[in-house]
Amino acid sequence: METIIIGGDARFEYLARLLSERGDAVGVYGREVGPWARAVGAVALGRADTIVMNCPPRADVTLADVLALASDGGRIVTCGPGHPDAGDRRIVDLWADETLQRENAQLTAEGALASAMRASTRALAGMSCLVIGWGRIGRALTERLVALGAKVAVASRTAAGRNRAVERGAEAADTLRIADALPGRKLIFNTAPAMVLDAEALARADADAMLIDLASPPFGIDLRAAWNRGLRAWREPGLPGRYCPQSAAKAILNAMDRLDGRGAGV
Repeated sequence: METIIIGGDARFEYLARLLSERGDAVGVYGREVGPWARAVGAVALGRADTIVMNCPPRADVTLADVLALASDGGRIVTCGPGHPDAGDRRIVDLWADETLQRENAQLTAEGALASAMRASTRALAGMSCLVIGWGRIGRALTERLVALGAKVAVASRTAAGRNRAVERGAEAADTLRIADALPGRKLIFNTAPAMVLDAEALARADADAMLIDLASPPFGIDLRAAWNRGLRAWREPGLPGRYCPQSAAKAILNAMDRLDGRGAGV
């Protein structure tokens, strides 16, 4: 079994290491190579059993290039929200694995809290926080903040989402009236991939509030408007790959093993 890893962030470096340590043959294309894998050229893609790559790719190669080079019997495992609708049976969307999605959300939430704690002069215990969005990341953030003793409100567009937040120990707010939920909040996380905190809404935020955007494009916080008001606001993209790449790589490997019916990999 030969796996070739194309480009990617630090997670892919650890993925190569985990595969190699259990005895798999690993090649790396389009990124620096550690001692646990060998560098390969494009021609090697034609003999790989499995090709792993981000989608969209983070290397000097396109998906079309990979499809042209990969063997008919090979498998192309794509990681990330940009799964292509290429209609090619060789492409497998790893992000369709719900367990991986939950694990990725939990790692993202942990990384977001680490970022907030580094930037804040306040403890999370007793802090008034707002989480916008009740998807996987929003749920994971809320559970952790409540456990740490923060005073958490969750903004969701749906009554079901607001009810679930209350069940987990948070207050509820309506995303459609998000400006009303901002006063008094010292730490605000956005997980909604739509503009919810524009200049008009941000005018209601406390001057000493911190805002962290965890959403994918087109994002949810108007950073320039926040900065114009003197607010501390920033984006934290790709947190698992930056905050805990080894754990994120383990989650990816376990998802790949589930595809093969192997259960957890490590």
